[in-house]
Amino acid sequence: MKKEVKLFNDDINIKLTDIPNLKFLDFIEEGVEVKANTVEMNGTDGVLVGPNSFGPFNLILNFSFKGHDTTDLRLIKQKLRGLLFRREPYYVWHSDLPGKKYAVYCTEDGNESLTNSFATFAVTFVVFKGYSESLKETDQFSLSSGDWQFEGGVLAYEDIKYKHDTTSFKVYNGSSDVINPLLRHKLKLLINIDAPKGFKVTNKTTGDVFEYKKAIKSNQRLTINGVHPFINNKRVGIDTNWQWLTLDKGFNEIEIIGENISNVSTQWIFPFIYR
Repeated sequence: MKKEVKLFNDDINIKLTDIPNLKFLDFIEEGVEVKANTVEMNGTDGVLVGPNSFGPFNLILNFSFKGHDTTDLRLIKQKLRGLLFRREPYYVWHSDLPGKKYAVYCTEDGNESLTNSFATFAVTFVVFKGYSESLKETDQFSLSSGDWQFEGGVLAYEDIKYKHDTTSFKVYNGSSDVINPLLRHKLKLLINIDAPKGFKVTNKTTGDVFEYKKAIKSNQRLTINGVHPFINNKRVGIDTNWQWLTLDKGFNEIEIIGENISNVSTQWIFPFIYR
C-alpha cells in the first residue's frame, strides 16, 4: 500500500504524495521539551516544583523523488516550497500513524541531490502545540472505524460513548495526558437539563465540580467551551462557581446532581492528545 502524507486546515486539503514520483519514506518525532516550573527559595535546599509544561517539538518527514533530469528536480523543489511554507498553520497527517494529526508550521525542506534526477527531502515541521491530536474528535467516535489509536489498551467490549442521557456515567479519555482547558486543550461540553434550582457536574475521578446556580430548562443549551460557559452564545460565568472540568487519562466517573433535575443529556467533544 502506498504511504501517504496530507496537509489540511479549513482552507486547504492537499495530499503531498499525489505528486508524481514523490515517495514518503519515514518520520521522526524529536524529543519532548519539558519546561520545568520551579521556584528557588533563599535559605532552603533545592527548589519548589509545580506542574511542568511542554514546549513545541519537531516532526521530520523524509521523502524521495525520482525525476527525469535536473529540471524535474528544480521543479519539485519549487513546488514543495509553495505547498509547505504558508502564512497560516495547518495540520499534517501521515499514514505511518493514521490516527494522529499534528498542528504545524514548516521551518525547513532540506534536500540532498544524489544524482541529477534523484533527491531525498527531509521536511521539518514545528508541532507548535507541544502534542499531537487524534485525527477526529469524540463527536465522530467509533471504536470500529480504524481512525482511532490508544496510548493505553482499551477492550473492544468497553462501552465507550460521548453522548449520555443519565446522571451517572463514564467518559473515556484515550489521551496520554490529562485534558485540561486551562492549558488550551480543547474540551466542549453540551448540556441540556431541566434544573429548577441549578445543578452540578462532578468528575469524581479528578474532583472537579462545575456548578450552574440558576434555573435552566432543557430547551436551553448550556455549552462549556473550555473554561467558559455559554447559553445562547452569551457568557454565563457569573451564574456559576467559576470552575471548569478536566478529564484524567482513561475512564472518568461523571455525576450530575441537583434538586428535581430531569431530562438530562450531555455530549462531550474533544480530541485525544498524545505527548
